[in-house]
Amino acid sequence: MSRRAMLDDTARKLLRIMFQFNRHVHRMPNLAELKRLSGRRPAAIKAGMLQLVEQHYIQWDVKQPVETAVVIEAWERDVPFKDHAAAGPHKPQQAPLTGNIDYWTDY
Repeated sequence: MSRRAMLDDTARKLLRIMFQFNRHVHRMPNLAELKRLSGRRPAAIKAGMLQLVEQHYIQWDVKQPVETAVVIEAWERDVPFKDHAAAGPHKPQQAPLTGNIDYWTDY
């Protein structure tokens, strides 16, 4: 089974920005907004967008403006969440049963 390459930092950042921007503003960001939000130059943004297209995270025609992109998959594949993967399934802690008599007798 071949493993896909991980996204570089710029592509990962652009993917998260596009997804969150679309959720909050209900449209895709343009190049100037991506430049401001990512802190990247237009050439780096376009290279990151091309990487996202090649790995099928977004649909985008290179001849069109970046705001015409469509996010297909909003999270990087095959990367476990550190907190959840290390901890395993969440198990709630049970408080010891002492009754409420301690409240009245121990103060």
